[in-house]
Amino acid sequence: MSLSARRVTLPAITPIILQKRVIKVYSEDETSRALDVPSDITARDVCQLLILKNHYIDDHSWTLFEHLPHIGVERTIEDHELVIEVLSNWGIEEENKLYFRKNYAKYEFFKNPMYFFPEHMVSFATETNGEISPTQILQMFLSSSTYPEIHGFLHAKEQGKKSWKKIYFFLRRSGLYFSTKGTSKEPRHLQFFSEFGNSDIYVSLAGKKKHGAPTNYGFCFKVHA
Repeated sequence: MSLSARRVTLPAITPIILQKRVIKVYSEDETSRALDVPSDITARDVCQLLILKNHYIDDHSWTLFEHLPHIGVERTIEDHELVIEVLSNWGIEEENKLYFRKNYAKYEFFKNPMYFFPEHMVSFATETNGEISPTQILQMFLSSSTYPEIHGFLHAKEQGKKSWKKIYFFLRRSGLYFSTKGTSKEPRHLQFFSEFGNSDIYVSLAGKKKHGAPTNYGFCFKVHA
């Protein structure tokens, strides 16, 4: 018996070329550092790179922030987000910055979720008749696709208006809603306010000064460009 050799032709492999860009990242003392990074670098990758370059101790609190001074807001860039995509949403004339600093509460929501949502603010969108406690509901929120409903009063202002109103809001998986009649959650009294699929949530840095807010502790939704 003889064995004949066979020639196997492998398909051509097309190399993937990742373009590099230079980004500038600021520290709290306003000193900056330029980094030559690939287009697919994530916020976590940038943090790890800066930790290594600066010889910092990695205590899992180093965070990359997106700072928008023209409207007085900033947000934590999540670990998985592509930094170049974040920069692509900036306007040419905007003086936005990336900041690298510690945020000790970065993962606190996952460690101690009840610190963020008091039990009187958590419930199911449908009645549970007391069968499931708010603590269990919140654990379900963190570990499955079943989301609880978060509700409570917020001061809100519509775009283009000067006055702020105290309104009862409902946070659901489908978005943020508010009641047009007190604390009623009947469908006919609920009005859609915002969804989260195409927007980011920013923290207000000077709400009273810039927007006439009743408190400095506020947040806003900014739709992707």
